Amino acid sequence: MLAILAKIVLEPSSVTPYLKAAESILPTTRREAGCSHYAFARCVENPDVIWITEEWESEQALQDHLKSPHITAFLDDIKSMGVRSVEVRKYSVSAVGGL
Repeated sequence: MLAILAKIVLEPSSVTPYLKAAESILPTTRREAGCSHYAFARCVENPDVIWITEEWESEQALQDHLKSPHITAFLDDIKSMGVRSVEVRKYSVSAVGGL
């Protein structure tokens, strides 16, 4: 399993349009083969920060997702938004359990 954690820092004027674009891709992404979890969250300490969390069953599922039409369209849409920075980390997970 793979886990993805991304931190997106936006210009204040871009937060609402970014979240609207993100909301539009959630249902389709969550139905993709190999998607165990896919979510966006706004930081409570800094409202210009968006966190993305994902879980994928395999590297192939993640790569298929990144090439999917709705994701390529989303990435094109957000190019014109005020994205200040992007940090993305990918983790290989060998076991998952409760805490």
